[in-house]
Parts: sequence; structure tokens; C-alpha cells
Amino acid sequence: MQEDNRPHQHPQHDEPDRSGARISRRALSTLGVAGAVLAGGQLLTPTAAQAKPADADRGRPKAADATIASVAQLRTTPGAAGQRVALIGYHADRPGVGGGELHWDASSTEADNGGTVFAVSGVATGRWKRPANNRLSLAWFGCTGEGVADDSARVQAAVDSLPIGGVIEAGPGKVRLEQTVRVQNVPILFQGAGVTDNVDYSTQYVVATGAADGFQFVAVRGGGLRDLQVRGEGLTGGYLVATERTELQNNYMMTFSNVRFRDGFNGMALRGCNSIRFLNCVWNGFRGDQVILLNGVGDFSRADPVEFVQCGIAAGTGNNNTDNLVIDGLGGSIKFIATAVLFGRHGIWLRNRTGQAGPKFLYFEGGGFENGHGVPVLLEAGAQAQFTNTYISADNEHDAVRVGAGFTGSATITNSVIRGCGRNGIDIGSTRVTVTGCLIGNNGRTAHPSFSRPVTTVAANGSGGVRVTTSAPHGWETGDRITIGDVTGSTEANGKWRITVVSETRFDLVGVVFSRAYAGGGAAWRNGAGINIRSTASRVVVTGNAIGSLADGISRQDYGVVCDAADVLVTGNDLAGNTVGAYQITGNETAQTRFVGNKGVAQYDGWLNARVDGPVTDGLIDFGNFLYLDGQRIRIVRVTRRLTAGTCSVRLDADGTAVGGGALSTDGTVQATTLAAPYALDGVGGPKRLRLRVSNAVGATGLEVQFAYQLVS
Repeated sequence: MQEDNRPHQHPQHDEPDRSGARISRRALSTLGVAGAVLAGGQLLTPTAAQAKPADADRGRPKAADATIASVAQLRTTPGAAGQRVALIGYHADRPGVGGGELHWDASSTEADNGGTVFAVSGVATGRWKRPANNRLSLAWFGCTGEGVADDSARVQAAVDSLPIGGVIEAGPGKVRLEQTVRVQNVPILFQGAGVTDNVDYSTQYVVATGAADGFQFVAVRGGGLRDLQVRGEGLTGGYLVATERTELQNNYMMTFSNVRFRDGFNGMALRGCNSIRFLNCVWNGFRGDQVILLNGVGDFSRADPVEFVQCGIAAGTGNNNTDNLVIDGLGGSIKFIATAVLFGRHGIWLRNRTGQAGPKFLYFEGGGFENGHGVPVLLEAGAQAQFTNTYISADNEHDAVRVGAGFTGSATITNSVIRGCGRNGIDIGSTRVTVTGCLIGNNGRTAHPSFSRPVTTVAANGSGGVRVTTSAPHGWETGDRITIGDVTGSTEANGKWRITVVSETRFDLVGVVFSRAYAGGGAAWRNGAGINIRSTASRVVVTGNAIGSLADGISRQDYGVVCDAADVLVTGNDLAGNTVGAYQITGNETAQTRFVGNKGVAQYDGWLNARVDGPVTDGLIDFGNFLYLDGQRIRIVRVTRRLTAGTCSVRLDADGTAVGGGALSTDGTVQATTLAAPYALDGVGGPKRLRLRVSNAVGATGLEVQFAYQLVS
């Protein structure tokens, strides 16, 4: 542990030493008193021959009267009023570490704190003191930097020696904490020699407190941690760092900058805090309940605002049951800027187990989520969350984003990439959810026999339906869409179905009637869509997204959108590239249900309708609802037609000229043809007269023709 001896600024006059050589005051200040003593004491005790006039040292630091080898010796050496000594080192076997200048305060009766105030054995009044300073070194309190012995009492003594706050420095080395270090009310900044991921370099606080917290900040107004590593060792509970409030006061304006937190049980608990900022901090290697917890107690312990800027938060590989960020109960204005959340179970989890108010005002921009084994973005409770320019992916069998029915609404996801999860890209069960400008693809990753649950039994469920039993817990939910294959005997179970979960190994198939005895075999796996909108959702807007297969990776996403809700607007999306279809609408449609203007699905903006009730002859026939195409471009995509009797051919005519492909044959059956090569008509440059052209009519009567079109502009 190296003491930080910063050079003091003095006029750069030179003075001779005993050998006649000269040394500048800057050099003297840089060496420090202890360094000068180690140089032989020549700078401390000039000879009589070299004595200078009485005013020669006016304005200059006064040399120490004696040297002391260690604190142990200091505590047996009484001083005289005004006497100053040079302490060579805190420990006799480590000269230069923890030393410095001290003076004798003849009237002091302060307690010996082991760092800045030292009592002498047998002396009631009088203390050795270091010069008053709000910046302390842990070396002054006897920390050696080896990290073998417990340094908790020394660190606590340093904290207690700063009654109005200050900086506690630790140079390269390890500081071992086996007891909780508590900071209350005063702003204390713990500053190291630099952040590192290596366990052998720079400044490390090794927290070995068992099930207790490492650092506790209570009602602190300022301070924090900077340029160091906090590392757990053998922890069975608690947090590396925890904040608490008192009856009257929160923690306020704390900053954690360039700090590496690693190898703990839980990482941080933030309670009773306001205006807390983390800048360029990294967490990794936690095996407890969560890496970071905000609140978790009640309204009195709310945490807001809290900011994470350019941070990395990771439970660590193998810690698949540890959540990364849990915001539990009242808290708000939680901001994440350019922050990565990796591994572990859930990425960020908004919930409310406090029984009081829930969290709100979550903002996440840049960075993203990857490699988690739960739900990267789980909004279970609370309100008002925004995600923008975010990458969201996971190695899971779940959703990438889940907005539950308990989340009271106003969630927006914009300009983000959501891909590669096991079930749905986004699962929506709440109100006022908007998804816009996102790339959502390659979800439903586990919709494959490789991820199936073996079927052991298919039987009647007691109500005429089919009940399926799997050999292992399926982990599915009521309403999930699954595929069953290779069942023999009860073959009615094979296919794609919604399920009602009965137990962890049993579920019923919705709408399937049991009719045959089970003979064996079978496997079941769960399907996933780009966006799944549950029946509990309302006022959902999905616009301007690309929802389908991606250029890289495997696509098993069956639908772009699956909707069980009525109050939704799905418009202007590219829904091409899903394995089954663009969307599946299963809810009760109302006037609020709008699926319009999406690419990748047969949607029409209007129809050109023509009808002849009597005999049909060759020639041109006006459309009953459309005479001129004027000021618009349209694209003809589908033609539907029929005759009461006879045959003929039909096609479209514009200004007396046949347009599009060849004429389509028509007879007494209803025929609908989707054009493989839709043709466009341009009325922007001037109006075009559109009519139906009939040819090759033979005994034709009762003609009905409809041309479906899409607006281009």
C-alpha cells in the first residue's frame, strides 16, 4: 500500500546540504520528510558551521526534530509542545509505508485512532498528530496492501477520522474487509490507484464478510468509490455495497466511477437513495439473488433517480439463476445509457413484492442484453418504460421482452433489434404499448424437435378433451402455442395447438376432442412469434417494424404478429419471412382492431367492381364505383370473377388500351386469381379512364368482376 505524497507548491529556492551539494525545495517536497530521513537525515539537522541567520528559513517548512521508526515506537515516545517528528513507516519492517510528519499537541486528549492521532502509553494529555488533512491514506492506519490480515478496523478508523468528509486513498495492493465498513452522514470518497480486472494489480478491496455487507453507506450526502476493484471472497449472503437511509435522510449525490465489482454473492442494494450515478463500472461473477437490487423494501426506501452510464452488468457465465437488475417497489427515473447486461437469468426485472407503490420511469438507450437464460426485459409491474437503440437477445426458452398485465402501461420500444429468443420477441399483456422502427426476427428459436419435451401419455381430460403428459417439466404457460408430432394411436393430438396448463408436466389441448387410445411416442415443442399480443392488452401500436427472418441465423418465428386482443393498430410493417404467415388474429375484432398497410400480406386498399345482370357481350364495361384514376398510383394484385352461365374472358382497360397480363377465363364458378406479377397504373400525370374489357363471350350471362388494388401513392 503506497502512500500518496503529493508535492507541495513552494518557491523554488535552493539551499545547500552538508556536502555542499544543492537540493531544490521541490525535490525536498517530493521526497517528503520520511524520504529525507531515509537519505541520511542531512536535510533535517544542519551542523553549526552551516547554521543560517535566524530569518533564513522564514516562510519555509521547518525540519523535524527527530525520527521515529514505527508507530509502535511513537506510542512509547512522549513529545514536547510544538515538537515535530518524522515517522519512517507505520511498521518497522516497512519503511516508507504509512510514514510522514507528526507534531505533538500537548493539550489533546483525543482517542488514538491508529492513523491520524496517536496516544503515548502512560501519558494522559498530549497526542502525536498528523497535519490536518481531508485526504487520508490507508497506509497511515497501518494497511500493508497484502490483504492477508483483516483491515476492517483500520478502514473504519479512517472513515471515523473524517467527521465532515474527505477522501480515503489506497495505493496498489489489497485491503481485506472481514467486517462491514459503515459510512454514515458524511461524504467519503474511497479512491484507488486505478481499476483493473486482474486480481493481482492496482487497488482491491477484498470483501470477506460472510453473509454481511461489505460497505454500507447510510444517509450519506456525496462520496462513493473511484478507480478501484471490490472483490468478494467466500461470501454466503449480503451485498458488496449497500445503501440505507435513516429516519430523516436519504443518501444523495453519490458517484461510483471506474469501479470493478466481482465475485460476490449479491452485488449492490440501493435503498433510500437519490441522484446516484455509476460511470464506467463493471459487475461480473455473482451467484446470489441478483447483481443489483433497487429498493425491495417499501416506499420509504425508494431509489430514484439512479443512472448507469457506459457500464457492464453481468451475473457471469454459469450463474443462470442470478438476476442482473431488479427494481422492486417504488423507484423512478432509472436511466441506462450505453450499458450492457449479460448472462445470468433475467436482464432487467421491474416487479413489486413490497405491497406498496411500484417502479416507474425506466429509460434504456444504447447497449443492450445478451446471453441471459431468462427474460432480458421483464416488465412485471410498474409503469412508463422506454427502450431505444437497444439490442435485445438471449439464450433462453422465453421471450426477449415481456410486458405483463400487471405493468400498468406506457411502454415504448423504438429503433431496437430484438432477436434470437426461445419464444416471442415481444410478449404484450398490458396497455399503451408502442413498438416502432424495430428489427424483430429469428425468435421462436426453440420451435424445433431438438428442444422438445417427450410425450409419455395422451388421455381424455374428463371433459372430452385431450390431456398430454410429458416426461419432464415443460415450463410452459396457458395460452402458449405448441406443436405435437409423432404420437401414435391418439393421432388427433398431432398438430399445432393452444394449451391450458394443468401441472408442470401436464397440459390440455384447446379445441381437440379425444377419440383414440394412446399407443406411444410423441414429442411437443413450443412455438414463438415476433410479437404476441395477449387478450389483456389494449391500445397497442405496432408500426414501421421489420418482423420476420433475419439475414443471419436460423429463423423459426412462425408469425410476425399473433393477436388475441381487440384494441390494436398494426400498420406499415414488413411482415415477410415468417415460417407460417404474416399474422394470426384470434381475438374478438372490434372497430379498434386495425391491421392495415403491412408488407408481406395480401391486403387491399380498394376494389374496381363491374356487374352485368343480363347477357354479356364482347366490349368495354364501366366500373360501377370507379370511372377515372386521377392523382394516384395503384397496383392491381387480385382478380375475382364469375358468370351465371356461359364463358368469357376479362381483363382491365385504361384509356381504351388493354393493360396488365393476359385475359382471365371466366365461367359459372367463382374464381380468384392472385397475380404473380401485379401491374401498376399511374394516374398522377393525368386522369385515366378505367373499364372492364370482355372478350370471347359464349352464352355468357350474369357477369360479376372485382379487381383488388393497393395504393402505391
